[in-house]
Amino acid sequence: MTTLKLSKIGLGTGPLGGPYGVIDPTVPVETIRTAFSNGVNWLDTSPYYGNSETVVGNALEELKDEFPRNTYMISTKVGRYGYSKKDFDYSAERVRASVLESLEKLKTNYLDFVYCHDVEFVDKHMVYDQALPELFKMKKEGIIRNVGISGYPIDLLVEIAQKQFDKGNPLDQVLSYCHSNLHNKQALYIVPLLRSAGVKYVIMASPLSMGLLRSEGPQDWHPASQELKDAVTECIKRCSERNVKLSDLALQAAYAYALHPDSAKNFGVEGPFVDGCLVGMIGKEEVLKSIQALELSMSLDINSKAGDNNHTSSHTEGATEMQECLTIVQEILKPFSEYTWLSPPEDA
Repeated sequence: MTTLKLSKIGLGTGPLGGPYGVIDPTVPVETIRTAFSNGVNWLDTSPYYGNSETVVGNALEELKDEFPRNTYMISTKVGRYGYSKKDFDYSAERVRASVLESLEKLKTNYLDFVYCHDVEFVDKHMVYDQALPELFKMKKEGIIRNVGISGYPIDLLVEIAQKQFDKGNPLDQVLSYCHSNLHNKQALYIVPLLRSAGVKYVIMASPLSMGLLRSEGPQDWHPASQELKDAVTECIKRCSERNVKLSDLALQAAYAYALHPDSAKNFGVEGPFVDGCLVGMIGKEEVLKSIQALELSMSLDINSKAGDNNHTSSHTEGATEMQECLTIVQEILKPFSEYTWLSPPEDA
C-alpha cells in the first residue's frame, strides 16, 4: 500500500452537493480535475452534504483513467445526517451502514479517512463506546485506513483524543473548523496536545469561519455575535479602501497561520504542526484561486503590528496592501480572539 503525503490544501466538496441549487453536471469533474492536476491530492465529503458523495463518486469514476484511485485520498464522515440532534446516529450499526453506503456512492472499496461528524452533538459515550470502536473495527478489516473526529469545541476534541490515547487506541486524525482564521486561532495552540495524544493528522477547516469573513459580509443566519459581525463589517470597509477583498485576505491569512514554515514557531510549537487546510471549492476558478492564495500566503508576516514599516520593502504593491490590511484587521478583531459561539445551537 502506497502512503501519499497530504497536500497542504484539501478539496472540500460540500458545495458540489448542491446546497445553493442545482449545479451544472460538468462542474464537479472540472473542479476535481483542476484540483488533482495542480497538486491537491485529497478531498472531503459527508453524507450530511446533500448528494455530495454521489456527485463526487460519479466524477471520480469519470476521471479514473486520468487519476487512478491510488493517486488521491478520500475523507468522509459518519453520524450526522441532518441539522438537528435527532438527525444524528452514532450507533455501531448505523456507523457501519453509513461507511458501506459511502463506499457505494463514492465508487471505491476503501476510504482513506473517516470522521465522526460533529462529536459535540451526541453523548460522549456514543462516541467512545459505539462509533469509534466500530470504525476501528472496520480499519482492521481494511475498509478504512484512518479514523478520527471532527467538531467545533476544541476542548472536546482534545478530551476525546486523550481518552482514546489512554485506551491504547489513539485517533489517526482530528479536524477542527472555524478555529484557525482571522478572528480565532485557538485550534493552533492545541496541536501539541493532539500530537501528544498520538494524533497523526491535524486538519484545519473553514478558513472563512463558515462565511463570516466573506467580502459580502456575514449572512443573517451566522451564529456569531452582532458585535463580531459589526467588527467584520468594519474590516470589509477598511480592506476595500485598499482595494483588498476581505475573503482573499482571510484565506491567505488562514494558510499563513497554519501552513507557513514558521507557523509552529509562531505558535510556540515544536515538531509537526498542521498537516492541511480544508477549503470548500467549486469550479476551476475557485480551485486555482485557492492554490494561488497558498503561494501568496507564504509572504505574509502574521506577526506585524500597527506602525511596522519594515515589511513593505520586499513586497509588490498588491502584497504590501494585503500586508497592511492584515495588520489592520488583526487589530480590529483582537477583542474576539477567544470568542466562540454555541455548538450545538439552541435550536438543534
